[in-house]
Amino acid sequence: MNLVVIKYCLLIGAILASTAVVTESMNPQILFSDTGNAKVAADSIYQFGSDAFYKEIEQPGNEYMKTSVEGYSHALLPTSDMDRAFRERWAAAVGIFRTGYDNCTESVYDLAGIPQLSDPQEKAAVCTKIRNGRSEMMRSVDYFSAAKASATPGSSNGFTIGMVIPRIEQIDAEAEDEEIACMEAVIADRNNDAAGFSAGLKNADSHVREMRRIYPELEVLSDDFTTA
Repeated sequence: MNLVVIKYCLLIGAILASTAVVTESMNPQILFSDTGNAKVAADSIYQFGSDAFYKEIEQPGNEYMKTSVEGYSHALLPTSDMDRAFRERWAAAVGIFRTGYDNCTESVYDLAGIPQLSDPQEKAAVCTKIRNGRSEMMRSVDYFSAAKASATPGSSNGFTIGMVIPRIEQIDAEAEDEEIACMEAVIADRNNDAAGFSAGLKNADSHVREMRRIYPELEVLSDDFTTA
């Protein structure tokens, strides 16, 4: 990684740490804003540093760093407006995701009961429920991404959202495979293929199990994912 980028990352840590621990009279935000102590405001310094950082990571050789900050706000430090926007978008994202997740995981029980149903539309509705659940989860990713745009890479919000989104995408991928398995099972049932139905059900169940394996990782990252 380019040495300039490494130095800049250290600078970010130093600023964040000093802002959090120094007394009010020595807070950099106050010192830099006091014309008796400095000729430029702290906001200008932070903005300059942020601009320099994002300009630097565009250079060849810094692809890894560019990927790690992709989708985040380009502000060096979060503002109160950013925090408020993050909380609103985060809450909406979690609610939508959990609805979709529940629909997908609960559908495997409905799938198991398909041979006992006589109405073809009721049978097809099981797979539709999974599809709708996936749609909700994919919609939640849009909200999570919007929340990410209201966070900075070095903040606690930034860390959490950066860890959450990949796991949401993993779960959605498993739900997509569950939907395919569901359709295979329904077709097999329609053709009176008991073995084919059993295979489809088993396949769908394996993807739901994987979804449930991943979900506790979200609970570790945020209490908002903890089930009652």
